[in-house]
Amino acid sequence: MEEVIILIISIVAGMATYIVSNILKRGAVIASAIITLISGLMLPYFFPSMGSVLATAAACASYAGMISVENALNLLEMAVISLMTGILFIAASSAYIGIGGRLGTIAAISCFAWLGFKKVFVGIDETSDD
Repeated sequence: MEEVIILIISIVAGMATYIVSNILKRGAVIASAIITLISGLMLPYFFPSMGSVLATAAACASYAGMISVENALNLLEMAVISLMTGILFIAASSAYIGIGGRLGTIAAISCFAWLGFKKVFVGIDETSDD
């Protein structure tokens, strides 16, 4: 059940960051900071037993939500990227504890994986007309 909550929080945080950054035009850094701050204050309060883990997952997803609108065209794409971020966060939860850059690396891998997926599978349709 904890994993499902992490995935839900990741999707919500990533999409919220994307909305603030790209739709409300507030900028990626401000958007991530707002979502991370709100998550860090609220999630430990509402989920005392695992709130710090959820806040960390939300911060990680907010880093993925900093992606530009040219690379994630809509909220559905951002939801998929956020889901991948949550899955990778769960998979790497016991790896490199205390080593800096883990959350940003997870977010970057999720974004790059999505871009690769689009290039391989969506790009087939674009080049088949030639």
